[in-house]
Amino acid sequence: MLRSRFLLEIAFPALVMCLTSVLLYSAVVSDTGYRALADARKEAETKSAELEALIARRQALEKNADLLNSKSLDPDILDERIRAILGYSRKGDVVVPRRELDRILGE
Repeated sequence: MLRSRFLLEIAFPALVMCLTSVLLYSAVVSDTGYRALADARKEAETKSAELEALIARRQALEKNADLLNSKSLDPDILDERIRAILGYSRKGDVVVPRRELDRILGE
């Protein structure tokens, strides 16, 4: 009788409290707990911002590719890109060296 009373009144509640403590600790601190959830949300926000930047860059590249498409080729854009990449200039163009431009703008 004393033994069953001890089990029901002391041992069982103590065991339940220990298990509850372990479960609560795991829910907060473990790899799948609340802290991990907060870290995952922060990472998701960071990745979302990166995704938005990549989408904007892709749209800009697609727009440039459409402009360079042979069906809708704009001669001015083609001329501009060729001159920028190859460093060519036409007779009568005013060419300002980069160092000189930086010096003028820096003053």
